[in-house]
Amino acid sequence: MRYGYHGKSLYVDLTKRQFREEKQNENFYRRYPGGSVMATVKMLQETKQGLDAFDPESYLMFYSGIVSGMPAPGLARFVICGKSPSTGGIGEARCEGPFAVALKKTGFDGLIIHGACQTPSILVIEDGVGRLESAEDLWGKTIGECEKVLQKTYRGASNAVIGPAGENLVRFANVVCDKNHQASRAGMGAVMGSKLLKAVVLLGGSLPAAYNPEELEKTNTWFVEKMQKNVLSMWQHDRPGFGAWIHTHGIDAALCVNNYQTSICEYTEEYTPEKFAKFYRGEANCPFCPNNCIKRYATDGDDEMLGGLHQEALASLGPNLGNSDLEKIITANVMCNEYGMDPNSLGFSISFAQECVQKGLLDGGGLNLSFSPEVDLVKIIEKIARRQGLGDLLAEGAYRAAKTIGKGADKFAMTVKKTEMTSTEPRSQTNLALGYATAAVGPRYDICEHDWDFDVNVGWEHSLEYCRTLGILDRIPMQYLGEDKVKDFKALNNLWAAVDALGMCLFATAPTRVYSLEDIAKLYHDITGFETSSYEIMRLGEMKNQVFRLYNYREGLGPEDDILPQRFFDNAIDAGTLKGNKLDKNKFQQIVRFYYSMMGWDENGRPNKATLYDLGLDWASEILDT
Repeated sequence: MRYGYHGKSLYVDLTKRQFREEKQNENFYRRYPGGSVMATVKMLQETKQGLDAFDPESYLMFYSGIVSGMPAPGLARFVICGKSPSTGGIGEARCEGPFAVALKKTGFDGLIIHGACQTPSILVIEDGVGRLESAEDLWGKTIGECEKVLQKTYRGASNAVIGPAGENLVRFANVVCDKNHQASRAGMGAVMGSKLLKAVVLLGGSLPAAYNPEELEKTNTWFVEKMQKNVLSMWQHDRPGFGAWIHTHGIDAALCVNNYQTSICEYTEEYTPEKFAKFYRGEANCPFCPNNCIKRYATDGDDEMLGGLHQEALASLGPNLGNSDLEKIITANVMCNEYGMDPNSLGFSISFAQECVQKGLLDGGGLNLSFSPEVDLVKIIEKIARRQGLGDLLAEGAYRAAKTIGKGADKFAMTVKKTEMTSTEPRSQTNLALGYATAAVGPRYDICEHDWDFDVNVGWEHSLEYCRTLGILDRIPMQYLGEDKVKDFKALNNLWAAVDALGMCLFATAPTRVYSLEDIAKLYHDITGFETSSYEIMRLGEMKNQVFRLYNYREGLGPEDDILPQRFFDNAIDAGTLKGNKLDKNKFQQIVRFYYSMMGWDENGRPNKATLYDLGLDWASEILDT
């Protein structure tokens, strides 16, 4: 008997309007228990090399990890995967919330969507049976408008919806689930839009049985007790929530201000909890989890039910734009949930345009694009989502917009692998710098636990407790760059890659939150019945990184893509305790190559044949010869 998973996936051919089930045996799930790993293996085995992300035959996949969606804290997670229209490599958009449980209830571990609809459509899966219905009356509508119709038509459904940005193929369009939960990064909303698929609607069904439900009940009890003793978990739990972080420790690690032109921010007091209080509208809870990380914030003119504030929005739409107007930031975040856009890439596409205007390379088209609270944020967001005027250029993202503008504009595009940077400073946190440069998906603020947490001066008191099981025994200055720090990044990155792949929330797990690595292995066992170990968990993280890397190699990404914007090598941090720090480019490139060697890659970042065989990926070794 299977526990924790269904043993099958559903293929949806939108062109032919056909549905097909495919079963996999237990060994498949032991080798590839992670949703994003399963998805990438499918892409490597079943899609052609060089397909454009918007080609009808490109895959769009909704996948559960083997434990995701089950009734325990921190498991309300899933992924949407495909080829990224931003990077041209692997695209992975992770998301939390009720949709994760609804996806697990469908009776399938993954939905593999290909082809394209003839007219705008909705994919409905009700009690394990799929069908396509018309969405012509919803096309062009915002996500909030669609949700009102969908909830009336499909009562009790959980919905993944794209907005006008996805319809218009904005390269950083996201998918918004149940109004508040953003499947951001990688542009999966644009891939969905290219298929004329407006929404995925999930109804009914049931969760698979757990191997040891009594132990899961115990987990629910002790998780709350441990959570209340964990300073980071309670920071997430208590208002204003982890979406509001700049006032607490943003300055310690240096802020991104004005498109990383400076770290001087004289208005951090505009982001204190007291300032947020009047905009608070409730929480966007995840099933079975008591942490309640996502808080909803809205102004009187916004739809308060779409106010879910994630961690990246405040910085990317605030100091990154020189914008101290908290009300404007909150409205902009709601607009991201209405139009379906990644607030991180949106912010850095706008700040790129601001610097181009500042340097005289771009006409603002009548909009105020100054680095100031007067920036016409609402207007430019609308124009980007609908590809109007200057918005059409910025909808391509900063990298492609810079190529169009020319005249040296690429210096102002803060991108890696053609996708936008995050607001978490890499010059002061070198594990993050290495992660931003080498991650197959491009830069993410949560590529690994931050160097800040282990710093000799400001690191959390408890942060080494779980890390000792990874071989990290000593605190290291967050700004330190050296070969001996690479092993820390490898361990931290592989751990979070494993957690991601299993379908667990990073913000409930080791190395600094509630679940220890041993707890994760036990939870895996209690759900699936598999005899497992923390060693197998870490191997899964490495598996994810290897198949992601292999897909990127197949699609033409190479070592030249594993680099940061030149600004981080040329310009030093100019404010705060880490003033004067910058990255040495030659040393950084040496560190990247050292990481390649540690991962079992050649000098070009290509996985070695022996590395693939070691992980049971021998079938993939033929890709190395292409």
